[in-house]
Amino acid sequence: MTLAAAVERASLQLGAFALRDLDLALTCGEILVLLGPNGAGKSVCLEMIAGFHRPQRGRILIAGKDATRLPPERRGIGLVVQDFGLFPHLTVAGNVAFSRPGGEIAALLRQVGIGHLADRRPASLSAGEKQRTALARALAIRPALFLFDEPFSVLDARSRAGLRDELKSFLRHAGIAAIFVTHDPEDAWVLADRVAVIRDGAIIQAGAADAVFRKPANRWIAEFVGVETIVPGRIAGRAGNACRIAIGTASLLSTNAVGGGDGTVLVCVRAEEVELRRAGDDRTGEGLPGRVIAIANLGAWGRVTVDCGFALTALLTHRNIRDLRLAPGSAIVASIDPEAVHLLPLA
Repeated sequence: MTLAAAVERASLQLGAFALRDLDLALTCGEILVLLGPNGAGKSVCLEMIAGFHRPQRGRILIAGKDATRLPPERRGIGLVVQDFGLFPHLTVAGNVAFSRPGGEIAALLRQVGIGHLADRRPASLSAGEKQRTALARALAIRPALFLFDEPFSVLDARSRAGLRDELKSFLRHAGIAAIFVTHDPEDAWVLADRVAVIRDGAIIQAGAADAVFRKPANRWIAEFVGVETIVPGRIAGRAGNACRIAIGTASLLSTNAVGGGDGTVLVCVRAEEVELRRAGDDRTGEGLPGRVIAIANLGAWGRVTVDCGFALTALLTHRNIRDLRLAPGSAIVASIDPEAVHLLPLA
């Protein structure tokens, strides 16, 4: 695969804050999400790639060329910022023409589906129309790479969900690599081919999106990406190609045999991986009997907390909850695929 961009062992000191030995790489057409809490260094990293800061060590590659010392305007980067950065006094066409004077603006507007808005000003546009205008302006420079700096952070949940889907479809169609900065794991779930988790100026885990979310490298990452059940356990033996994990008076199976020297582990289970059935309906004999503690309404989903000798969280549809007639005190059996039981060293 052709490399679209890379950050190689880059370090940058800005006052008391530092980016430390960052390594990132993405191929053409790939979407990389840089995920981390506020203050982690996400935007500074994006600004460094864009050319607004020069690393003291390391280098930046764009389309296979060393861009470390190039000014921003010569890097071939399309940048979309939090509020889309549109000029309020210019029309849609004027905003796009700012990046490409004399270019074929009408064709760009048609490409992103806003040809009919050419004479409108940003104040009269919806959030989706503003995003499309910002994308057209970024496309006008014929970028080798898109950079997105939390463009959905000020939007309501409904607008955010719709624009995420639109953006992913656009990027797939355009085939242009993109780095997307966010503090919201849901953005990463929807958009990312690969995820890099950043904390205190350093990348602490990077890989395929599914691997990062389902196999976090430590407890902090597990909590940050939304793993609901995180409990201590102990490796108690083997069962075929899996190990048996004792958690209090309960036990479950995992195909991940990581553990400390004394067999202690941290057991991580995502709520969507937990299946609940009515008591007495245990087809495998490996189910965990328990009782419902609480049910919380999350809108489209219900979060069910059960006591299986330890607190276990499941994410179910409301229809599942109704069909199982679940309520606090209901007797249940919980099942988890051993592949979905992720283990970490306890320390």
